[in-house]
Amino acid sequence: MKLLVSFVARQTVVQTAVLQEAGADHILFITTPMGAENGWYENIPMIIQKKEGGGVSYTNVFISEDISLSVLVETVKRHIHAILDRFPVRELYCDASSGKGIHRIVLANYLKNLAEKREIDYFLIYFDTDTRIINRVCMNKMAFSQYKSRFSIDWHLNDRLSVYGATVADTVPVFDDRTDYFKDTSGQYEELYDNLCSSMILRAFFSSYENIKLLVDLKKELRDFLIESYVKEQVDKFIQRIFGVMPHLKKEIVSTREDIRDSLIQFFNEMVSKKEFSNPSFSYSFRNGLGRQYKKYKSSMISTIFYKTSKLSLVSETTALKKDISIFLEILFEKVAEKVNSVSDVRNIDFPEEQFDRFKQKYVKDLQKESRLDTRSQISIVFEKIVSFAVYKAIMDNPLLKETISSVHQNVKLDGKANSLIEIDTLVIFKNGYIHIFEAKSSHVSNKDINSKILVLKKYLGESAGMDIVFPFTEQDILYFEEKDEKYLKKFHSKGLKNVNTWGNFFSSTDKIVVPVDKIGERLVELALKYS
Repeated sequence: MKLLVSFVARQTVVQTAVLQEAGADHILFITTPMGAENGWYENIPMIIQKKEGGGVSYTNVFISEDISLSVLVETVKRHIHAILDRFPVRELYCDASSGKGIHRIVLANYLKNLAEKREIDYFLIYFDTDTRIINRVCMNKMAFSQYKSRFSIDWHLNDRLSVYGATVADTVPVFDDRTDYFKDTSGQYEELYDNLCSSMILRAFFSSYENIKLLVDLKKELRDFLIESYVKEQVDKFIQRIFGVMPHLKKEIVSTREDIRDSLIQFFNEMVSKKEFSNPSFSYSFRNGLGRQYKKYKSSMISTIFYKTSKLSLVSETTALKKDISIFLEILFEKVAEKVNSVSDVRNIDFPEEQFDRFKQKYVKDLQKESRLDTRSQISIVFEKIVSFAVYKAIMDNPLLKETISSVHQNVKLDGKANSLIEIDTLVIFKNGYIHIFEAKSSHVSNKDINSKILVLKKYLGESAGMDIVFPFTEQDILYFEEKDEKYLKKFHSKGLKNVNTWGNFFSSTDKIVVPVDKIGERLVELALKYS
């Protein structure tokens, strides 16, 4: 019979690995005040379950905060002797992975002496969390063995998260033995994911959606203003003001008004038909060109309007009439200039409006109907789904990932301690209990915010959890950002990306693990090889 002595550990996943590798028939757990306060001992029934379904018998001992080393040994001694009297123990194990350092040293030495007196084989067992290497030392014979842990466990999401006191408030299962979230939409999301990895324009969508949306909307608004009914409306108001100062009009007023109206509309139509106005996104050129055209037509338009109106008017002061016409014409032009100025800050952006509309119609339309979230949040949701799909796709395509990953979950909301709510974008549970998180960030984020998120996650998920940040950028993008390649940054800016220099500073200075959006599958394989 094998007896294992182990302190109840915060790292339940690590301790579970040690318990499985030791293969003990009975376990003596020692619960510290911290373990009692945080309820770690409550996980014992879950972590001692064997794959066959039967549990391992155990004894749990509580120790006080100010316990001396001698009292600790006496307490353990009393319980171990009781166990030795009940069971024919032939191998004694000490878990060197858990507990306070000085407690482990003293306890290990006591157990060594006890084993020698009882002529029992005595082992130290230690689990390295970084390498997943099990170190087993037979102290009687000073024999050493090292091997990769074979530990695996069938914990579902609720079980795994409850280990550290968190409960699931909400989640969207993506993949497990019962769920295939993307089964009916995989074609749609595969197209979107592939396009994201290959199209700089689409990557600019996610990181600068609001900027691009503003640009597209302003282009449409400007085009509508210049070409469609709005100009006619302003022209009619202008004519009304001109003729409003002439109370003594003859019957010819109707035809004269129409002549002036047609001349003004033709003026604007001729302006926007110029080649330099074919793309209003080049707003600097557009604005200057419009100004040049206005100056060219202004004098002739004033003369035309004055000539037609003066014949209808009894006004004797022609200078005053010309001044009125000039002022009204300037007011009309300013209406157009205001629209041009509204896009003057968005320069050198060559953006295909049709592609933006197609993306919006296909992926954002339903969210806008169903959600009260702002546009930035809606786009973040789409990107989070893409990241989850990339994880799902990698699992579907790789047998290794299917063997090592237990489940994938999206939009996990946790009710943590102190009633705080934690949100996780994509959560991957490996079959050995390890958790890895892909935090999807479609916009810029600071190192401080990332550090804060990591600390919170460690608090609720334990040390056996890791997190990567995923931005809508490829490996090549991030490389050029880090190098601050001026030509590449300008090219990205021309597709609508805001704050290109800020992105460059972030990627060249961050110490966090950033996974390119086109390398999610490779990252999962790397993790699977590490954790399996």
